[in-house]
Amino acid sequence: MVRLFQRVLVIVALGVVLGLINNGVSPKGIPLVTPAKRVHKPEEFMPLLSAYELWKNGNSIFFDARSPEDYKSGHIAQALNLPADEFEEEFPKYVAMLTVENSIVIYCDGTECELSHRLADQLRLQGYTNTHILYNGWTAWHEAGYPVETNSVK
Repeated sequence: MVRLFQRVLVIVALGVVLGLINNGVSPKGIPLVTPAKRVHKPEEFMPLLSAYELWKNGNSIFFDARSPEDYKSGHIAQALNLPADEFEEEFPKYVAMLTVENSIVIYCDGTECELSHRLADQLRLQGYTNTHILYNGWTAWHEAGYPVETNSVK
């Protein structure tokens, strides 16, 4: 009985070790330690009125970082849909219209939404540093009564 228990213990230990090795080398590996939640500073966000002024002047590009389904259900008028989760596939569509000098306003929805931050980080890595995040973007814009569109994909 002791010998059987030892064999089971070796098999389980070997399985754990092989699983950890596989997880470590896999590109889709699960982090063993949950990263600390990023705390956003107020200066990272653009005030709603400032975003509206940029929108009125027409000198900025607005990117909706949400999914295409959320974008279709309602978005800031003239905003383009660049989902943070599909950046690699979707970004090439917009490269021709962007310059590194462009003022870019990025938004998603909700006070806990991280999509706009992820999209801003991805754009900054591409050299677009004049990026601004609109806090609680879609909700704040819509509740302020600013121009919106629905059911169109850009």
